[in-house]
Formats: sequence, structure tokens, C-alpha cells
Amino acid sequence: MSEEIMPSGYSEEERYFRERDMKALAEKRQELSQNRKEQKADDARPENWMKCPKCGKNMIEIDMEGILIDKCESCQGIYFDAGELELLLDSRKSPGVMSSLRSLFG
Repeated sequence: MSEEIMPSGYSEEERYFRERDMKALAEKRQELSQNRKEQKADDARPENWMKCPKCGKNMIEIDMEGILIDKCESCQGIYFDAGELELLLDSRKSPGVMSSLRSLFG
């Protein structure tokens, strides 16, 4: 709509909403672009990425004494990547390690 045809005061309101909509559209495009990048990275992972070797369900990473270990959301199995158990046992001088292990297995 041209400014001459719009009633007085309406052009400012129209401009405000247009700017707001354009900003929202730009933010949505940026979000979708980021989602595409994340999806592309996810697609590059093997099919069994973060899947429990016992039950096949999804696993999550949990922090234990600064070491990220894998825990199955379904069967509650705990899995260590190469060297993680050794790191955890080396830090066992810290009193929180054994209680952390008990909380995982108990």
C-alpha cells in the first residue's frame, strides 16, 4: 500500500509491524540455518551413535568428577570410553568419586 492511500496514523503502525515481521523472519531463517548445520552433523554420525550396546536405546553423557561417561536412559547401563575408567580411578583420592560411583550403580 502506498502511503498516500493509507489513513493518517496507519502508516507508522504498518511500518512497525512490517519491521517486526522482517526481524522475526530473519531470526527464524538464522535458527533454521543453525538447525540444518546441526542436522548435517548428526547425519554424518554412524547409525549406532550414542546407542546402548545392551538394549539399543539412547544414551546420555553425564559428568562424573569432570569426566563425561555414557549412561543408558533405558536400562541404566554405564559405559566408559577408552581411558575414562582409568581417569576416574586415578582421581579416586577425591572422596566424591566413590559416592558418585555408588549413586550410578546403586
